Amino acid sequence: MVLAGGTGSAKLLRGLKGEAGEFTVISNVADNFWHHGLYIAPDVDIAVYTLAGLEDAVRGWGLRGDTFNSLGQLARMGEETWFNLGDRDLATHIFRTEQMGRGKRLGEITAMMCARLGVRQRVIPCTDDRLETYVTTRTGAMHLQEFWVKNRGEPEVEGVEYRGEEGAKPERGAIEALDAAERIVFCPANPVTSIMPMLAVGGIRESIVRSRARKVAVSPMVGGAPVTGPAGKLMRAIGLEPSSLAVSKLYRGLIDCMMVDPADAHYAEAMRAEGARAVVGSILMRTPADEVQLAREVLSA
Repeated sequence: MVLAGGTGSAKLLRGLKGEAGEFTVISNVADNFWHHGLYIAPDVDIAVYTLAGLEDAVRGWGLRGDTFNSLGQLARMGEETWFNLGDRDLATHIFRTEQMGRGKRLGEITAMMCARLGVRQRVIPCTDDRLETYVTTRTGAMHLQEFWVKNRGEPEVEGVEYRGEEGAKPERGAIEALDAAERIVFCPANPVTSIMPMLAVGGIRESIVRSRARKVAVSPMVGGAPVTGPAGKLMRAIGLEPSSLAVSKLYRGLIDCMMVDPADAHYAEAMRAEGARAVVGSILMRTPADEVQLAREVLSA
């Protein structure tokens, strides 16, 4: 069982695909949004594309070899093009939106995508309900996609909220999959925008706490900074320094151990006080071999 969201997760999923075979992914949905009349689910799609072997590993998102002619035409029509949508990627969003119009749930649609793209693993959105990460800035609140993509993460951050968390119920099958898991892996995803929104869904945190599975997290931090993305800025906004130790505090009571880079080995004692054993080793995934090696270590930690 894997909790996943974003490009760091995709790298580990690639490694796990070869080492673990069949497994279940619970995906973040809090960066989903409507754009050009289509429902976009970036983290779900990254997981599905990666497990289907179709992902663009260089960019870290989208489909390998995709073109952007539709985006160019939208620009000529005077429409916003700050969110890159490839031509073949658009087919996914059209399919999803059309199926939603027919009354299908996001979980059902994701299962259909996996079946049609030959994905052996299960990909389950954490919820079918509305759940969106909003970032509060000095100029007002904005959706995570607006903050990170449209505004390039530049606005000063004052807070983070998960809109819809009060009523969000876990997707059918998510709790069952967690209860049946022998190992639960927290991918090296942005803890504020990928992992914490999933834990905000009613029942998911509780299922992880009561699970007897081995619970392993991979830190998304190295030496006091995130490997990629805006995690550092967002963690400061919620009152935490961007470090592996701070991530272990966010995951307190949920994990048995956390894999950390040698640069963070000095946090081992403090992390033990948070209830997590530090497993020191390389967590950077620069090559396919690195992805496989980290997957092996995650499965044996």
